[in-house]
Amino acid sequence: MTRGCRKKNPIVFNALILALTILSVSICPAQQSPGTIYKEGPVKAKMIDGNFLYGDSNYNGIAYASDGNVYYVICSHNKKSGAQLFRYNPRTGNLDNVGDLTTIVGEDRTKVINQGKVHCDLYEYQGKLWFGTHAGAYDRTYPGGHFMSYDLKTEKFEDFGIAAPNEGLVAVSMDTSRERMYAVTWPGYSFLYFDMNTKKVERWMEAIAPTPQQGPRSLGVDAITGNVYWHTMFSTIQAYNYGTNEISTLEKPNFKQPMFNIPLAKKGVNYSVGVAWRSVKWNRAFEKFYAIMYFSDWLVSFDPKVGELEILDRIPAAPNKKSGGTDYTSLAFELSEDGETIFYIAPYTKTNADGTSGESEIHLVTYHIPGRQYTDHGPVELNDGRRPRYCQGLEVGRNGMLYIVGWVNITDKTSDKWKNKLAIETADKPTMEVEQSTQLQEINLMEIRNPLMEPYK
Repeated sequence: MTRGCRKKNPIVFNALILALTILSVSICPAQQSPGTIYKEGPVKAKMIDGNFLYGDSNYNGIAYASDGNVYYVICSHNKKSGAQLFRYNPRTGNLDNVGDLTTIVGEDRTKVINQGKVHCDLYEYQGKLWFGTHAGAYDRTYPGGHFMSYDLKTEKFEDFGIAAPNEGLVAVSMDTSRERMYAVTWPGYSFLYFDMNTKKVERWMEAIAPTPQQGPRSLGVDAITGNVYWHTMFSTIQAYNYGTNEISTLEKPNFKQPMFNIPLAKKGVNYSVGVAWRSVKWNRAFEKFYAIMYFSDWLVSFDPKVGELEILDRIPAAPNKKSGGTDYTSLAFELSEDGETIFYIAPYTKTNADGTSGESEIHLVTYHIPGRQYTDHGPVELNDGRRPRYCQGLEVGRNGMLYIVGWVNITDKTSDKWKNKLAIETADKPTMEVEQSTQLQEINLMEIRNPLMEPYK
């Protein structure tokens, strides 16, 4: 006789399924959030040695140009040298020192302060790289920052003169559609623009930030309207209106919520950082700005059309993301060509057993905007095993590579490089606390394979 199937008791069956579900969850180990990936790395990098031992920093100034070369600036706080522009050819491995910017603008460094820095991106437009210069050391003999261009074909510089007497250009952005360059000066924090056609400068003399504080280091240009935005030190956004030629403070949005209130005050120096963005970029794909906040590393978007601000995620190095720790936020913050991915070089400082700051390293972090996917790819490490400790410049190459300019300790104390660097460092020169180290350092270009792209062949 064939037995019939016994009917299931729905109450017992559902209870059994629930019990099995609970059991399966209880024995599964805790997993990362689907939007968070931590990789151990290391991220391997090749250092391209420019052997510029007076160099001690880089801020933004790096570009992968249309000629396939990488151009970058190594800055110097030393009164004996100006900032140097370099050109690296990834195809041949050739590296050229294009020039000392103080020499190029015809200034005598024995009488005035050098053009010691480029503190902005190098913007390519009509076959030229455009940028502004800034002081390394400072006193009132500093003539002022110059707007300049460099022709990729003729290899000639053009100097458009000093934008503001005795003031460096600490933040510069370009509007290629309207052929303007916008800048914030330092130490006075005035706002100005340079008309690339008429070569004239218009400057607003009223300071846009308190001079004892560290004012804006990044200007956001809306490619649609031509309006320019920057973050004040009072948790608000100011805007230059292209149509009316006026500056105003926006009522909304603002950064007054407690989550943003992680100010950074630096001991032993004459300025502090309030609640502000460190770097801001216009994203053509989404028609809004993306910015990283000082010290907290909050990634935010800002839609100027509707005045909407959104916190997307916190994107520091993995150890800080896990623990809630903070570091000095980097300017090495860039978008992919399609606008869907953010690349960020995130600093991480280890803590010693006694609570003091220990060794520093930098991590490669990416954030996929549509998928809201944070990935720490691990710490950057050179082929010789050294780990760069600091970075403020990043470029996404179209050849499947990333390029950074990083600080790394010189470990071979028997080398001529170490001895020559020691002679320079022990001479009297001003330097910012963040750039000091118990070790001697070199500053160089570093090439990293883009983990999200196949290398170009």
